[in-house]
Amino acid sequence: MRYRTSLPIGIGQTEADPARVVLELERGYITEVEIMFPAGQSGLTFVQIYYQSRLIFPLSPGQAFLGDDLVVQFDERFPILEVPHSVTVVGWAPNATLAHTVYVGISVEAPLVAYGFEEIYVPLPEGML
Repeated sequence: MRYRTSLPIGIGQTEADPARVVLELERGYITEVEIMFPAGQSGLTFVQIYYQSRLIFPLSPGQAFLGDDLVVQFDERFPILEVPHSVTVVGWAPNATLAHTVYVGISVEAPLVAYGFEEIYVPLPEGML
């Protein structure tokens, strides 16, 4: 499943008081992340993604994605198995003189279930895996 959201970031929005948007996901594994920084952001807009108050993208503490006319895209295998099945996209732009919007896309794959000699993807009810 593919999820998308946009994150409007205000003029001079600080890291101490960032813009936030919650992206509700299905239970499974994040398999791809895409963050689009439209042209004109001049590398002044910073974005991080959290799962249950834990920084997951980028994984390095104190770091953030930034760009200008850039799409940051990478494959992943991150589990989203505990409730709530959502991530929080956080952004700030303390030196920006214009408001900006960053676009985020996340792909989620259902958990694998053993079935005979094959593994198939099956959406399961809460608490089944």
